[in-house]
Amino acid sequence: MDNITHTLTGALAAKLIETRTIRSKDSRNEKRTIFWLLLLCANLPDIDVVLNFLGDPVFSLKHHRGITHSLLFAPLFALLPAALFYGMTTVKNLKLLWVVALIGILVHIVFDLITSFGTQLLSPLSDTRYATDWMFIIDPLFTGVLALALTLGRVVSRHKNVFLIIGGLFVIGYLSAELICHTIAIRRLEGVIRHDDIAATSISALPQPLSIFRWMGLIQLENGVLQTFFSVLNDDKLEFKEFKNAQPEAFGIAQTRDDRVALSYLKIFRHPWVQSYTEGDHHIVEFRDLQFSIDPSLLRLIGLAERPMPFILRYEFSADGEVLAVYLNERPVPQQ
Repeated sequence: MDNITHTLTGALAAKLIETRTIRSKDSRNEKRTIFWLLLLCANLPDIDVVLNFLGDPVFSLKHHRGITHSLLFAPLFALLPAALFYGMTTVKNLKLLWVVALIGILVHIVFDLITSFGTQLLSPLSDTRYATDWMFIIDPLFTGVLALALTLGRVVSRHKNVFLIIGGLFVIGYLSAELICHTIAIRRLEGVIRHDDIAATSISALPQPLSIFRWMGLIQLENGVLQTFFSVLNDDKLEFKEFKNAQPEAFGIAQTRDDRVALSYLKIFRHPWVQSYTEGDHHIVEFRDLQFSIDPSLLRLIGLAERPMPFILRYEFSADGEVLAVYLNERPVPQQ
């Protein structure tokens, strides 16, 4: 999830809990401290973006949403900002600061979990990625309503609690609606698989931007992926586009699939599309991720050009099969 929304969810959580935690005479200072601590911690797990500066894009991708997003590590992680605020502010209740920091971190983890990238909840014991696939990574409606509720709570201070409660209820209602729509989308795909007797190895219903009713369906096959875009509000027959993988015996396919970089890539992404082709004097093997595709008709509707698939892993081979270079999103991957 984007950091603007993380900040707003942290702010809403801070406002909802501050009246129930503050009992001292210096309540204004404590409220301010709790507010800024929670805002910090609602964004803190994304400190793992510093891995991007290490020069290995595969390493940073592999460990993004790793230990800093782990439920197991969160209690220990929360001690750091709690100790920082304990030393830098007049609030000397370390337990309170730790609880507030932990809440902020957990809020961040939950709102990453509902997107599709995947979060390593049990790191470092497991690198399995969990995702509920309810919300697109950026949701202007969700973010806008949160911002409105917080703004009204500040401007109309006499009814602040009313607007904060409305904001909290909106979050619960919106996530519930997304859960329902996701369930309907999954059942639509399961119905197609049963009706057409498709030998699927896995399926995903992934949210599209700007509407909780628009979804992308992906059906993984042994040698490719079926993709469709649809609305849960109608029962139109689903039309699929097939993305066929290169044949296992195609140039470079066996070699790349056994490579550590490709293995890391395939562990992160659920619906890769693998191609093998020539380009000038070089031979290319590409892994393209389908799970973050956006409906081309939606892009045309809002006046945007169709974007390339993200997270492209590209191997360049010489004619005799030597790996010349490996790139992820056009960034070179260091060779071992």
